[in-house]
Amino acid sequence: MKLTVCEFPDEASRKEAAWQDLVRFLRAKPTDVVVLPEMPFCEWGVFTNPTVNTDTWRHAVSDHEDMLARFSELNAHIVLSSRPVEEAGKQLNQAFCWTKQIGYQAVRSKYYLPDEPDGREATWFARGDRHFTPVAIGDLTVGFQICTELLFTEASHEIGRAGAHLIAAPRATGGHRRWPIAASLAAIMSGCFVASANRRSEDGKAFTGGSSIVSPEGEVLGETDLDSPSVTVEIDLEEANRAKRTYPRNLIVPKAQ
Repeated sequence: MKLTVCEFPDEASRKEAAWQDLVRFLRAKPTDVVVLPEMPFCEWGVFTNPTVNTDTWRHAVSDHEDMLARFSELNAHIVLSSRPVEEAGKQLNQAFCWTKQIGYQAVRSKYYLPDEPDGREATWFARGDRHFTPVAIGDLTVGFQICTELLFTEASHEIGRAGAHLIAAPRATGGHRRWPIAASLAAIMSGCFVASANRRSEDGKAFTGGSSIVSPEGEVLGETDLDSPSVTVEIDLEEANRAKRTYPRNLIVPKAQ
């Protein structure tokens, strides 16, 4: 199976060009799965405001709805990411999968919500799902740890024990070493491949890109940079199945598959 991660610019003025670059990249190198960063189609500055602006929120939601209609432009069978949604009166950061056959499918919503100057997520979003139950998409079973959630290894354990092959980790982060360490540890604790996709600020320093694909043993198989904002790696799902039966995953009996 071919797995692709990409960077995506934070600046609204750069998003269309980046989308077209991704379309061209996947036209030349078709993939099975592509993972996009956290809520990629609006600027993150929306969520740094300490008070919720209704008009700004609606624009963020509509920007993502508009781009969902364009996913068929990507030469990919499955697209994984998160987006802002409003359901039952709650504003949520919702992880989703999109496939050419079925279209949009919600998976779960972000549970660990920071309240920091660079992201007032606890103000803008309601807390989502504590359970990290993965979803089956054809032969692939995937769980989500959205950004900050990647730092919580009990969630990785939960996803791995449920038989997942892949952890999708859409994020919007800086360059602190905690992020590559967290991706490797999530892989080791779960026995899953981890696809960590980040934003990049081209006009500032808030987001540093560095999307990566990590093996079930925590080894970096591919990583993006400013010159190569997308990378594809061939993965074997059976490798993730085998990893569940080896140290340290074999110290906890997995759930029946």
